Formats: sequence, C-alpha cells, structure tokens
Amino acid sequence: MSARRFTPYVRPLVMMALRVGSMSAKFLLALYTARFLGLADLGIYGLITGAATMVPWALGLGATDWTLRQIATMSRADAAAAGATRVALTLALHLIGQPLAWLLNLALGAPIPWHIVFAGGAILLLEHVACDASDLLLGRGRAMFGNVLLFVRAGLWPFVVIGWGLINPAARTLDVLLIGWIGGLSLAWIALALFLIAEQRWRLIALRPRWMAHGVRSSLPLYIKDLAGSLNLYLDRFLISAFLGLELTGVYTLFWSFANVVQNLAIGSVMQPQLPVLIQRASDGAEAFRALERRLQIEVGAWTVLLMVGALIGIPLLLPYLDRPLLLAHLPVFWLVMAATVMRIGADSYGFVLLALHRDAAIALISVAGVLASAVLNLVLVPTLGVNGAALAFLITASGLFATRFWITRTWPDHPALAPARS
Repeated sequence: MSARRFTPYVRPLVMMALRVGSMSAKFLLALYTARFLGLADLGIYGLITGAATMVPWALGLGATDWTLRQIATMSRADAAAAGATRVALTLALHLIGQPLAWLLNLALGAPIPWHIVFAGGAILLLEHVACDASDLLLGRGRAMFGNVLLFVRAGLWPFVVIGWGLINPAARTLDVLLIGWIGGLSLAWIALALFLIAEQRWRLIALRPRWMAHGVRSSLPLYIKDLAGSLNLYLDRFLISAFLGLELTGVYTLFWSFANVVQNLAIGSVMQPQLPVLIQRASDGAEAFRALERRLQIEVGAWTVLLMVGALIGIPLLLPYLDRPLLLAHLPVFWLVMAATVMRIGADSYGFVLLALHRDAAIALISVAGVLASAVLNLVLVPTLGVNGAALAFLITASGLFATRFWITRTWPDHPALAPARS
C-alpha cells in the first residue's frame, strides 16, 4: 500500500498524538500543582485559566467564528489580510482594556497582587492572540500546524516547570508556573513568526478595517454566544472561590481538568479539525452534509466512550497519591463532573453543526438560556450543597444544552441548501 493511501489515517493520529501530549502536560501540571504547591495555588491557577478562556470570547466581539467562516473560502492573499486584521483588533482591545483593569485593581486597593496582575495580563494577551491564530489556521485547513502550535504553547512548558520543580524544591511556586506559561506562549509565537517568514506570507499582510467593522456588526448573535458560553463554562469556579474559598476551587479545578482532557481530545481531534469541511458541505446539499455529520458524531461518540472509561477507572486510583484528603472527601464531585462532560461533548458537537448551518440566532439564544440557567443553578446550589452543587449545576446545564442543540439541528435549517423542499 502506498504512503499516499496511509495519509488519511496518519494525519488524524498525529493530531490526536499532539492533542494527547498537550492535554497530558496540562493534566500532569494540575497533579503537580495539587501535590507540591497546594490546592489554594491550584485554585488561583484555575481562575487564571478560566480568565484566559473567557477573555478571548469577551474581547473577540463575536468576530472569531464569523472570520473563520469567511476565510474558509478566501484566496490566500485575502485570507492573510483578514487574519492580520483580526489579530490587530485583538491587540488594540488589549491595549485599551488591560490598563483599565489595572486602574480598577488600584482603585479597589489592589485585592489582586500586582505580580499576578501583570503576569496574568501577559498570559491573557498571548493566549488570546494564540487562540486567534489557531482559529485562522483551522479556517484555512491548516489543522495540523495549528495542533503543532497548540502543543508548543500548551504541551511543552508544563514539563519544564514540573521537571524544574522536582529537581529544585525552591521552584515549586506559583510565580515559576506563571513564568513558564509566558515562556511557552512566547515560544509558540516565535514558531508562528518563522512559519510566516519561511513561506513569505508576511508579504500578504494588510489591514482591512472596513471588512472587520462589517464582521463585528454582523457577529452580534455570535458575540452573545461567546459571552454566554464563557460564563457557562467558568462562572462556577469564580462562584466557588467567592462562597467556599480557594482550596475548594482547587478541588473543583482539578476534577474539571481531568474532564476537560476527555472533552478536548474527543472534540478537538475529530469535530473541530473538520469544521471547514462541514461548512463547505452545507452548500453541497442535505445528503452530503448529513453523511459527514453522522460520521463525525459516531467518531466523537466512540472516542468519548474510550476516554471516559479510562478516566473513570484511572483517576480514583490516582487520587490517594496526591496526599490531599480534601480530594478524596469530595470524590462524588468527580463523578458528577464526568457525567456533565459527556453532555458537554454532545452539546459542543451539535454546536459545530449549528455553526456550519449558519444558525447564528439559535446559537445565541441557546447560549444565553444556558448561562442564565447555569447562573441561577450555581447561585442556588453552591451555597446549599457546596462544591457538589456546582457539579450538579454543570450536569443539568450541559444536559439542557445538548438536548436543545440536538433538537434544533433536526428541525428546518437556515442554510438554503439544506432546506427541505416544499410540496
């Protein structure tokens, strides 16, 4: 059999390996932080991680998904200009937003230590532009290179931090962890710059502010979806920190990190790389689109079952070695979070289908309903049931999102090519 015939099987496996490497590194970092730094530091790390995910959605103005759909069919020159304009918007928003956040921290008497403010600000900026770059590469069908960059920025530095901490006990601090994070992000941007220089894509860079302004105006439903989605995913850990303290935030962060590995591998290795193809198939008619969708959902389901079985067997056996009795005392939280993750994977899968079908209004409406439900459930259940209440709120909300998105994808679609013929 020729090498070319092996290619369709090798690429997904390589991307899966890169994803596994990145997720394994973050997984080991969470274990290392819980064991050697403490659950309170893990709670702070979890809050910064949540902010690093929420900020790109909050400052993205909804234009990320809109840009991804646009550049999927653009010429090389137009796509380069569009990508440069998208990144320039991100940089401008951070140059305005971060100083305002510093002033707010100063006005409140610096409740957040300044070394964490500045280190966190650098991480938020670098993570945001890295997320933009990954989305742009995905839109152009460069999923392989996007996964390589993901591994560079997320999979390398945790091993360095962990190794240094194991060799030198004085390096077992939150500051060292944050410096390592910044170093990994900087290395990813050096790799991207070398890629642009090597292929001379920098010659195509241009700014198109009018095009971007049109995108922002057209992206209001997607912006609502992004804001609601970020709050839905990370509001719980901020409420836990407010009601229950940083140690229980660390407990929840660790269990959520385990589940997030499963979610990222199942979605990021199957559905996400195929999004440009799914978008294109939406214009080819219902039969071609549904065939691809069905195949992708089966693959996601198979990976979910395989990964979930491994996690449910392995994690409870691992927890005693962390020497944190609080984790074993809250083991029911782990079971609830894993059940919620299965629902979250289903919800995310059908969220990609809605995006391909241009069902932006439905996406926004469902996301807003989800974050409202999550907020109400967390505000009611966290004070009464503690961290178990946050996990239960996660499960209920994810189940509702999955059921609703599945139902919407099975009703009359917005995309003209998939609309059923009228009799």
